[in-house]
Amino acid sequence: MVLFYAVAVFVSFLVGLLAMTRFARTEGKTALAWVNGLAAAAVAFTLLVNLLRGWPVLSLAATLAIAAGFYARWVRAGRPSGLEDVEARAEAG
Repeated sequence: MVLFYAVAVFVSFLVGLLAMTRFARTEGKTALAWVNGLAAAAVAFTLLVNLLRGWPVLSLAATLAIAAGFYARWVRAGRPSGLEDVEARAEAG
């Protein structure tokens, strides 16, 4: 059970670190982008080691299925860019 939980947590960490790396690059903060990129590589390695054990691949599949569902709902909502946009669309609709 711990391996299944670890996969979901490390996928979340990896996506967060990749997003922070991209944000740092767009803000022109090269050093911070490198730190986030190195941390993302370490998390990706840990995730890969967990997945090589076999059964946690099911956890990854479930995590990706949930993420795909959230992505589909976001696209269906018109790809709102922030909380204000979501609130405005909710009030208008």
